[in-house]
Amino acid sequence: MLDIKRIPIPALIGIVLTAMFVLAAIFAPLIAPHDNAEIVGDVWEPMSAAHWLGTDNLGRDLLSRMIYGARITLFIAVLATALSFSLGAILGFSAAVFGG
Repeated sequence: MLDIKRIPIPALIGIVLTAMFVLAAIFAPLIAPHDNAEIVGDVWEPMSAAHWLGTDNLGRDLLSRMIYGARITLFIAVLATALSFSLGAILGFSAAVFGG
């Protein structure tokens, strides 16, 4: 049984932040206030109630772009992990079989 009291606080904070990042990436179309490439305001608008992180040089909402960017980042991280695991397993099995 998992005893949450025994998990160190920094580890628990890391787990919660990672879970929030993954959930934001998965549910990006539902939680992002605007589409990724939608022009929603003037260029370089500062932070406001409508645009929490402001807008970029084309007038796109930075919060929406950051949330959608998490999807790409998560995909690349999972792909790199899967590739390195597969390559390591193949090399490890070949070394075990061929004695190298």
